[in-house]
Amino acid sequence: MFGLFNVKAWRVPSIVPLLLAGVLAACSTETFQFGKGPVDPPVEPRKFPADYKPEVADFMRRSLDNPTKVRDAYIAKPVLKPIGKTEQYVTCVRYNPRNIENKYEGPKQQVAIFLSGQLNQFLPDDPQMCAGLTYERYPEIENMVP
Repeated sequence: MFGLFNVKAWRVPSIVPLLLAGVLAACSTETFQFGKGPVDPPVEPRKFPADYKPEVADFMRRSLDNPTKVRDAYIAKPVLKPIGKTEQYVTCVRYNPRNIENKYEGPKQQVAIFLSGQLNQFLPDDPQMCAGLTYERYPEIENMVP
């Protein structure tokens, strides 16, 4: 009579479904490692960022205090530069943003670093990274709307 209400007796059968699930997972036809999901393909750091202009503009739209009426915007075509132990595509952006009070802050330059063709970092100016780049007008950020 007391055996039906014994807590220890109920714990043992609850382990059986967990063991069964583990055995079934091991028999699965997919490549699976317990505790890990599917393995992503290797990163290709040197992939050219085909959509670099809209991607940088979208990031700036979200990050600037006042993304409207940016002046004197220029962007360089991405070039391969050494970043750590690998080469990645890098571009530089020059612009004159407005602050929250609608006053122009003065010219700024920032470095955009791409990994596998996607914007990975947007950093303050680095003269070594931006040296020798050829700039072109960048109306995508001059005509941004919030």
